[in-house]
Amino acid sequence: MRKSALPELQPGAKMDMALLKVKLAALPPGIPHSLFIGLTGRCNLSCRHCKYSTAPEREKNADMPLRQVYSLITQAAALGIPRVIFFGGEPLLYKGLEKAAAKAAALGLFTELDTNGQLLTRGRAARLAAAGLSSVMVSLHSHAPSRHDALSGAGSFRLAQKAVAVSRAAGLITYISSCVFSGALPSGDLDRLIAFAKRSGAHGARILAYSPKKGASSLPSELSAALRKAGAGNYAGTCARPGRACCAAAGGEILFVGPSGEVRSCPYAAKPLGKAGSLAGFLRRPGRAGRFPCQKPR
Repeated sequence: MRKSALPELQPGAKMDMALLKVKLAALPPGIPHSLFIGLTGRCNLSCRHCKYSTAPEREKNADMPLRQVYSLITQAAALGIPRVIFFGGEPLLYKGLEKAAAKAAALGLFTELDTNGQLLTRGRAARLAAAGLSSVMVSLHSHAPSRHDALSGAGSFRLAQKAVAVSRAAGLITYISSCVFSGALPSGDLDRLIAFAKRSGAHGARILAYSPKKGASSLPSELSAALRKAGAGNYAGTCARPGRACCAAAGGEILFVGPSGEVRSCPYAAKPLGKAGSLAGFLRRPGRAGRFPCQKPR
C-alpha cells in the first residue's frame, strides 16, 4: 500500500509525536520514557500465551480507582515521564478511559492505548481521539487469521484487523503488537508478519518474544537480531536491546502499575517491585540493568 493511500493523522497526533521525540531526546538519566497504567485486570479474551489469563482472580477482576489513575498521571507529568500507556487486562473495558486520556493530554503527556481491539468501534475511537488519545497499539499475533485465532479465540483476528482500520480512520497513530515464538524466526514468519502490518496500514509494529512461564529463554535476543537482519529499521522494534541480554525494563526505562497498585518494572515482569505510593521511589539509576525481568531463573 502506498503511503499516500494511508489516512492522514489528526494534526494533534502529529504534534504529539513530534513533542514526544523532543522529550525523549532530552530525557534526564533515570527517568522512564513510559509509564504503563493497568486500568483493569478484566479482559474479554483469554489468550493462551498471556500470563494475565492465569493471574489470581483478585487481579483479574480488579479495576484501578479513577482517583489513583489521576494521581499516577499527575506524578508522571511532574517527574518528566513523557508517555503514559493505558494497559489491562483490556483497557477498553474501563469506564473512565476517556477521562484518563483527557487528564493525561491536558498535562502534556503522550497517550497510548494498548488493546486487543475487540471493542474498538468507529465511535469509540473518535471519542478517544477527541479526549486526547494519540496512539493505539492493537494486538495481532500472526499474519494468518487461523494462527492468531488459535491463540486468542475464534473471530478475534477479524475484529483486531478492523480495529487497526478504525484507529487509522480516527487519525490516531496506529501500531500492531505481536507476540512471537521461537518457530517464527527461522521459518520466515517474522518477515511475513512485518509485511502484513505494513499492508494493514499500521504505522509501525512492536514485536515481543514469548516468555516461558518457567525458565529463561534466549528468544528476546534472537528476535532483536532477527529484526536487524530483516532490515526492519524504524518500523518494527522489540523490547530487547541489540546485542545485550537485557531490556528497557531491566534498565528502569519503563514502569508498570497494575490495577491493585502493584508496581513492576514492566507489565510482564515476574516479580513486583512493591506497592504504588510515590512513583519517585521506584525510579532506577542508570547502569543497573540486569537480565529480562519477564524470565524466571531455572
